[in-house]
Order: sequence, then C-alpha cells, then structure tokens
Amino acid sequence: MSENTTANDINIELIMKQIREGIKERGADKIPLSFREETHSCGATHANGASRDFSSRDDDISKSVTYLGTNYEVSAYEMLLGNKIKVFIKKVIRKLAAFFVLPIVRQQNILNYHYYRVAEAVAIQRDEVEELKKIENELEKRVEALEKTMSANCDKEN
Repeated sequence: MSENTTANDINIELIMKQIREGIKERGADKIPLSFREETHSCGATHANGASRDFSSRDDDISKSVTYLGTNYEVSAYEMLLGNKIKVFIKKVIRKLAAFFVLPIVRQQNILNYHYYRVAEAVAIQRDEVEELKKIENELEKRVEALEKTMSANCDKEN
C-alpha cells in the first residue's frame, strides 16, 4: 500500500471476494475442516467443538475431571535434597534405575491421560443426559397441555 492510502480507500468486500475466489480456484472450499482440539486442561472439548469447563461445578465427577486434567502427568524424578554426598549417591542410583523407571512412568502418564479422557467423557455424557431430561420434562408438560386442550375441545363438540 502506498503512504497516501486511507482507511476509506480500502474496499473490504472486494478483498474478501478475491480471497473467496482464490479459495475456490484452489479447491480449498472442498476440504473438510475440523476445529476440534485435544485439551490438556480442566476444560473438555466435545465432539461438536463446544468447550466445557468443569471447574465451576461442585460435584465429585467435575472435581475429579478438573483434578485429572491438571495432574495426570507424573514426574519421574523429584528434587534431590540433602548434603552433596547424599545427593550424588541418589543421582547415581537414579541414573542406574532410569532404564527401568522411565518406561513405567511414560506408560503411567499415558494411562492417566486416558483415565482423564474417560472421566471427561463421563462428565460430558452426564451433562447431556441432564439436558435431555430437562427437554423430556418440558415435552411431557406440553403433551399434557395438548391432551387437556384436546379433551376440552372434544367435550365442547359433544
């Protein structure tokens, strides 16, 4: 853009039209897009892309999902404390045991992550069931109201 171009000189509709034409020419409009992201926090991403935050609810499942979401990864090592000789001995033992400990910790972290995902799915399903129950109750009330209206209309006709 030149230095003399002002905001009034920019035609956004024309630019967007050119962008859309470029997308169609490349065939990018035919590519299915998925905006689903895997979350590693206390929020869950549902299959439809909606994010859910379980930290605000005060029931056991929500608390567990929130805890698992932030603590599913286990550290293989803890900070070594003590005098220099004890720390050195602990480091040597740690190095010797690493071949055995690290694969187990990796497997445990993977398992914990999958537990977290299952707990998250259970919490999402629970929320969906609660929503469906609300809808069912509303529909039952509407059916009862319609039945009363129909019976009242039938009584008037007879």
